[in-house]
Amino acid sequence: MPPVQGYEATVEAARRALEAAQNALAKDVGQAVVNARWAFLRDKFDVSALIDQVSELAAQPAFVAKLHASADKARNQQTPRGRPPKAITASAELKTIMQANGGASATAV
Repeated sequence: MPPVQGYEATVEAARRALEAAQNALAKDVGQAVVNARWAFLRDKFDVSALIDQVSELAAQPAFVAKLHASADKARNQQTPRGRPPKAITASAELKTIMQANGGASATAV
């Protein structure tokens, strides 16, 4: 029985998406270094030494946890994009109705 081509195409598309994501992360790191305008980096040897230092820090769970916490904080401070989930909208609407009714249920008569 021949393999299903739809499945193979899906696997190939997923592989390409993974490669694109990995390349995008490397570009993000490079762009962040360029934007940082670090005057102390003189040449490729300084950059290599910096990468070695970061690699050593990345082996420490406390550093990684602190890095993730800082990134999460920055991510959460961004303005939300797109339409909020219905559950959040419905919850906020119910809370507003209850506050308007002095804390009484929205369905109470």
